[in-house]
Amino acid sequence: MNDTPPMRIGTYNVLGLQGYPPEAAEPALGEPGSEARIAHFTKVFSQLDCDVLALQEGVANLAVIKQVAQRMNVWLATFPSPQNWPGHILSRCPILESRVFSHQTPDETTPPLSRCAGAVLLETAPEQRLWVVGLHLHPRETSAALREREAEVLLPKIDGLMEEVPNAVVMGDFNGNVEERIHRELSDRGFVNVVASQGELQPTMDTAGKTLCVIDHIYLSPSLAAHLESARVVRDPGFRVDGPQREGLWAHADHLPVLAELTGTIPLFGGPRE
Repeated sequence: MNDTPPMRIGTYNVLGLQGYPPEAAEPALGEPGSEARIAHFTKVFSQLDCDVLALQEGVANLAVIKQVAQRMNVWLATFPSPQNWPGHILSRCPILESRVFSHQTPDETTPPLSRCAGAVLLETAPEQRLWVVGLHLHPRETSAALREREAEVLLPKIDGLMEEVPNAVVMGDFNGNVEERIHRELSDRGFVNVVASQGELQPTMDTAGKTLCVIDHIYLSPSLAAHLESARVVRDPGFRVDGPQREGLWAHADHLPVLAELTGTIPLFGGPRE
């Protein structure tokens, strides 16, 4: 009998810690970097109770996310953005290494991976390692060609990581439909989409004022797929609201978190969750 608690991983596009819509959230959250804002999102991320949480559209002011990480007592890695959308990894497991895949080019206003992409190597147990790839691909239906170029950059990177350590999670805001190249080729490599494997995909953008979209995903490498216990899109109060929009009505962000729990292979680093 395995008494090791499941390992929970998650991904969440957090809209720069602004709340959604930002103008409705500002009276409660205060200015960017305020104590109220830091305290609010520390509570939100703690509520998700993830061992590893990938964030997209984080904050360029690293002092803010550093305070969040310190209050949560977790490790922090940041993937800088060539433009204005950094990513972060919050982890209860030690971060051994981080790599950045998103860079500005000298000849393009909007280069591939203009949002962010990178990977961290985690020590999930003694002599046990896990790659976590966090990504945020280019948005809009008209940008499928740019996401194709982003896939060309990312897929060889993922292949290289798995040659070093076969345990890998690829997660984030894919900003496109699941027929696009990045999804197809991850599936061809044996990666499993955690929510799809539990039945059918669910909207990950579903709150008052937003069009329903399914764009946030978690993929598990073949070595991890058999250990998936559960997966869900979080629709709890505060993470989304029903319209019509009115004064004082806001959600934590315009996306919903996606969570997955694994058992058996990667023990939780830390004590059992409450």
